[in-house]
Amino acid sequence: MALLGKILIEKTDKIKLRSGSVLGDVIFEKEYLQLRTYAMGDTEMQKGSTQNIQFNKEKALEFKEILENFLTQS
Repeated sequence: MALLGKILIEKTDKIKLRSGSVLGDVIFEKEYLQLRTYAMGDTEMQKGSTQNIQFNKEKALEFKEILENFLTQS
């Protein structure tokens, strides 16, 4: 498992969005949370091109603050 280390916040106004659907799943246990995304169109999760992010509770709390800032922006 590769735990997320330092989270760098980069200010940007432009994110390049791609149209289409990306499948994702979240798995959590007592000490860790994992977010996985799969290639666009891989609705069966079998192409093996997953992108994984693992959080321990400390990093999950840090990311929660980032999400709260994002959600409260106007």
